[in-house]
Amino acid sequence: IQSLFHAARDSIDICVFTITDNQLTREILATHARGVKLRVITDDETSLHQGSDSRRLEEAGIPVRFDNDEQHMHNKFAVFDGNAVCTGSYNWTRTAAEHNLENIVVFHEPSTCKKFSAEFDRLWKLFS
Repeated sequence: IQSLFHAARDSIDICVFTITDNQLTREILATHARGVKLRVITDDETSLHQGSDSRRLEEAGIPVRFDNDEQHMHNKFAVFDGNAVCTGSYNWTRTAAEHNLENIVVFHEPSTCKKFSAEFDRLWKLFS
């Protein structure tokens, strides 16, 4: 995932259940500092858990939206510059990085990227 952040030049849309991996959070913040436009959608309940970095991202000036729903927003994908999508079972947590059996798939296929971008935009509007 970190190489996708390094390569991003324009925008990254992140739609994940939770972010508790401080290494990824540092990467997100560094990308934001480079002037890349970021938006984050995450689950409202997990954002309140100890270790959640969503409020930290919000405080840094990154737009963050929460699902505000009884159900969990359980997606795990990110769209990089509209031309790469990272998705899979991987939660953006240190436990996932160090202990879990996880998978990540990266797509560079234009129609797949457009579908994920459209879903992100739909959820962004839904949780406004």
